[in-house]
Amino acid sequence: MKTIKKSLLILALLVSGNSLAQTNATAASPVDCNGVTHDLFAEMDAGKIIVIGWTMPCATCASPLLDVHNAVLNFAISDPGVVEYWLTDDFANTDCNSIQGWCSTNGITNATIFSSAELSMFDYGTTGMPKVVVVGCTDHKVYYNRNDSPTGAGVTDAVNQALSDIAASCQLGNDELNKSKFDLSCYPNPANSQIIVSFNMATAENVSLEVLDLNGAILKRMDVEKSKVLEGNVLVDVKDLKGGVYLLKIVSKDEAEVIKFQVIN
Repeated sequence: MKTIKKSLLILALLVSGNSLAQTNATAASPVDCNGVTHDLFAEMDAGKIIVIGWTMPCATCASPLLDVHNAVLNFAISDPGVVEYWLTDDFANTDCNSIQGWCSTNGITNATIFSSAELSMFDYGTTGMPKVVVVGCTDHKVYYNRNDSPTGAGVTDAVNQALSDIAASCQLGNDELNKSKFDLSCYPNPANSQIIVSFNMATAENVSLEVLDLNGAILKRMDVEKSKVLEGNVLVDVKDLKGGVYLLKIVSKDEAEVIKFQVIN
């Protein structure tokens, strides 16, 4: 009986267009069609809500993805700088010029466009055209996952729920966005030419340090070899950065931590 019920549930979800998928987003660092690298988790850790749409591109994809686009555009008025629309080719086998032309033709003007295998539909269950997911919060939660017939109304409800979660608990304080084993810090903060990155690890393993802007674009990246990790201090040059707030991220093979720091010129 349990097997029959499970089979019926799967069938119902597939017929409705919903995708059986994990409840959390998958880490990704895709490069957009302007050559900018984005860090999905860093953007969510910074309080962003990301709406990802996949297209072939095809004629039947246009209307649903435009509806989603318009829903996201509404949040640009009510919650400026919070909700981003990422639109990508389904299997990263269509060039950027073609996707950008398709978007322009169909009125999708406020999206970051990708043709990157880093953004995989398979990370969010079954495939479908078009497919849309909404992800957000520091726990990297999936709020919406729809195949074939995504709607602006569905995305609006999902984004509002994510905004509510951010306001309640999942957006942490300015000094620390995601506690982990590293106990990451940097000084001086604010800085004008360089920062000393400090972290503590019980065992030596290779890690990387990244400096990102608040849109998740990776501005600097450096690898720290295992032999240097236990020293726990790394010098990072920031004198080429404009004044403002940035994210500092440390990544090991199984964990990451992000904090904010400020540059003054």
